[in-house]
Amino acid sequence: MIASDRTKINLLYVGLLGLAVLTAQVLTNLDAATAVKAAAGLFILVVAVLKTEAALYILIFSMLLSPEIEVARAPGRAVVVRLDDVLLVIIGLSWLARTAIFKEMGLFRRTVLNRPILFYALVCAFSTVLGMLFGRVRPSTGFFYVVKYLEYFVVYFMVVNHLRDERQARRFVAAMLVTGVLISLYAMLQIPSGMRVSAPFEGENGEPNTLGGYLLLLMSVCAGLFLTARTQKRKLVYAGLIVFYAVPFVYTLSRTSWLAMIPMVAVLLFFSERKTVLIYFTILALAVTPWIAPESAKQRFLYTFHGYASRSVKVGGIALDPSSSDRIVSWGVCLRESMHHPVLGYGITGFGFIDGQYFRTLVECGLVGLWALLFLMWKIFDAVVRTYRT
Repeated sequence: MIASDRTKINLLYVGLLGLAVLTAQVLTNLDAATAVKAAAGLFILVVAVLKTEAALYILIFSMLLSPEIEVARAPGRAVVVRLDDVLLVIIGLSWLARTAIFKEMGLFRRTVLNRPILFYALVCAFSTVLGMLFGRVRPSTGFFYVVKYLEYFVVYFMVVNHLRDERQARRFVAAMLVTGVLISLYAMLQIPSGMRVSAPFEGENGEPNTLGGYLLLLMSVCAGLFLTARTQKRKLVYAGLIVFYAVPFVYTLSRTSWLAMIPMVAVLLFFSERKTVLIYFTILALAVTPWIAPESAKQRFLYTFHGYASRSVKVGGIALDPSSSDRIVSWGVCLRESMHHPVLGYGITGFGFIDGQYFRTLVECGLVGLWALLFLMWKIFDAVVRTYRT
């Protein structure tokens, strides 16, 4: 370690010591609950400054395992702040402080995603500011939603800047899978209630679709690891995790998540060198599903095709249920109303709630925003494919 680095580290320790003394003075004037929260926040801040990897582990475990607070409301949806949002702000600020002290670390490592992310972020921000100026977007609601849209890009840059080798990447993946196990255990405890299972701390009604998408992501990761595992022991572990995640996944009764399994399996089939194994496994799963699926899942699936004359949309001659029909009708409304602001849209939250990300992006951020989102997703896909082949 060179002398300049030692000096910076010594100054950092002195600064943290001064912060600790100042905090101790402040905490003595607070009530017990507030003091505990402030001390926990300071602890995380110190950990994040001294050890970024430890802070990232804290962030991984806080995903879907943290309580939420409603801070604002837009038509049809609420602006919710979870503990991981607060942690992300604390960790992000500490990361900025650390990069300011150690300038050789760099703020943003150069990657193929930097420009697409920047362009998408600028479009989201600019369209929302325009919406605020023309009275289509409430400033507080629009601000919080833009921040929530962009905060996970901060996670990406933190990980990219900190990731050094494959062993470290494996530790992050392991932490994510363990978090999934904890969330799945919580969800399984809800099954006897007969209600749709959801993640912890999601309020009275919960959001089963969020949990369904989260579990599908974990199952896809485990499936990829299973197909590329070199030892029988690892294959058994990943196969066991897939089955374990699949139990609460089914009980979310999230039809969108169930439908998303089709492109997941298609991608695995396309890229995997063990297509035969995957085909046999898929056929077996399809064959046994009608026999082992719970009654609630069967009813949920069949309900999709029970239309009502007054509120039904027909697709291929089949009348859909009111929920699916309303979703399709809302997509048509988006296409029609987006013509009024085709370039940059109404601004984020400027059009109310739309259950469909692509249609929501079109009406909120216009054709420019939709192109920015699709371009970003294409660059991610292209980077992943090139990395996989390498």
